[in-house]
Amino acid sequence: MEKIKRNLPVSAIEILDNISYGVLVLNLEGGILFWNEACEDLFGYSAEEVLEQNILFLYPDRFKDKFKRHLKELKEGRRTINPWCGEHKDGSLIWCNAQTKLIYDEEEKPVAIICSIFNIKEEMALKSKLKRNRARIQAILDNMVEAVISINSRGIIQNFNKSAEKMFGYDSEEVIGKSLKILMPSPHKEQHEQYINNYLETGDQKVIGSGREERARRKDGTIFPMELSVSETMWEGERIFTGIIRDISERRKLENTILKISEDERRRIGQELHDGLGQMLTGLGLISQNVAQKLEANNLPGAQEVKEISELIKDADEYARSLSHSLVPIDLSQEGLRHAIIQLINRAQKLFNIQCEFEEAEIKKVGDNTALHLYRITQEAITNAVKHGSADQIRISLEGSADAIQLCIEDNGAGFSSYTEGQKGLGLKTMQYRAHILGGNLELGETEQGGGQIICSIPYYEQPL
Repeated sequence: MEKIKRNLPVSAIEILDNISYGVLVLNLEGGILFWNEACEDLFGYSAEEVLEQNILFLYPDRFKDKFKRHLKELKEGRRTINPWCGEHKDGSLIWCNAQTKLIYDEEEKPVAIICSIFNIKEEMALKSKLKRNRARIQAILDNMVEAVISINSRGIIQNFNKSAEKMFGYDSEEVIGKSLKILMPSPHKEQHEQYINNYLETGDQKVIGSGREERARRKDGTIFPMELSVSETMWEGERIFTGIIRDISERRKLENTILKISEDERRRIGQELHDGLGQMLTGLGLISQNVAQKLEANNLPGAQEVKEISELIKDADEYARSLSHSLVPIDLSQEGLRHAIIQLINRAQKLFNIQCEFEEAEIKKVGDNTALHLYRITQEAITNAVKHGSADQIRISLEGSADAIQLCIEDNGAGFSSYTEGQKGLGLKTMQYRAHILGGNLELGETEQGGGQIICSIPYYEQPL
């Protein structure tokens, strides 16, 4: 040590003895040669108590092997920076950050080891508290019924709770660190990065802060409906998005069953209108027509009135049959959606005295269930446009892309902004509901001229319901 001190100016010794962090010098075997005042404050030992002792006595028993390993690394010429758990004079443990390097003499031979020690007790306590908090939060998340998934601003999965594992069929280790696209079907997975980038650039919150229905993909490839609500927070300087997910497959199956029962009831009522009331009105029409002819032939009074009654019965018969046809659409499996919509338009033009235009691009064949729901959406949209929007011109288009089929209904009416709360009722909700049943979305808007616009997009992937 004397040789080292001789090589250091007095001012350097004073500086080392008065700086705020611990500095000690060891010989190559670990014997303590220099111990500054900060070390005294840190460990509770004075310089007289520790000089010439081996530093090993400051190591708790379970860490003594680490000292030997660190000493070996230093002798090999490596500079080390390690967390170090030392033992205070009173027996308590002290967490430090120790930076050590060799000291060389004029002949470039190692003569000693200098060690700078920084007390990281508060940092370690903070880390320990943070670790406990994380464990507590994870325990809460893992016991939630809903699936909880967190991603960063690049769409990389950061957290995947137990319910998410059960819902999607993945272990958390399989998905953490991977893109959220692994859980998304087309076309959403191809557009996922665009969704995030649009939000980060514009701040337009289409999903964040509100719930919506989406489709998700399990590990086995099956697609299922879910309710998704997304929140945003900052965590350690990074933007984190957290989604709470509910699997609504069972609810959708039940609702689809209810819709099927409702559709069967519509068919029954439509059939009874056609075969029951329709037949009776036809019979009454023929009888009244015969009575009118007899009265007129015998020049009896009342012939004109009976003839008017006959015309009214005929009109009622035609109206009942029109209602019957609207309740019972044509066989979609045989005629297809296009033909059904054309028939619907023809009836609407006669019934409401309006002009309807239909445009169709090349689309893939859709299943009967999808075709029926699209037919009912079109039917409800026409009725809404006439009844609530006072429209007399309606344009319907049906087109497809690689991933989805799109139905668009536009009118020249007053638009949805003019609807009262009562008018924004069951009809619009039923249309949105039917779109969700098919895994799609239905958006209400207005044309450039202010008329109503309904856009329904349905993905082509196989429906699970």
